[in-house]
Amino acid sequence: MKVAMLICGCLLANTLWASAFYDPMRPPAFAREKLRLEKVKSQPSHKSAAVKPTKKQDWVLNSILYSSQRQHAIINNKLVKKGDTIAGAKLIRVEPQRVRLIAKGKIIDLSLKTRYKSIKKSVGKNKS
Repeated sequence: MKVAMLICGCLLANTLWASAFYDPMRPPAFAREKLRLEKVKSQPSHKSAAVKPTKKQDWVLNSILYSSQRQHAIINNKLVKKGDTIAGAKLIRVEPQRVRLIAKGKIIDLSLKTRYKSIKKSVGKNKS
């Protein structure tokens, strides 16, 4: 009986002790938040008016998650993948050190090295 109590006590103490450690495999907060928002979007809800930005949006490339299985970028602290839209721009390419967006007919390259945006060329005809 004492042995069984000792084993149960050790298992309980080990469980409590291990819960205090950080889990390196736990997804980051922004990924958990995106998953939560996707679940909310998939549930039926009342329609609400879309909020449009009042001033010109700039894009800040925070990070790139690039591997053979996934190509994601964190732009303006939001996780986006190829085809997603962020602040009115569509993500069209993800590379290890840069991403390419298209907004209002302009191609915008964001790089991790310089963190400056550059507009490469216009897409389509200019109306001016």
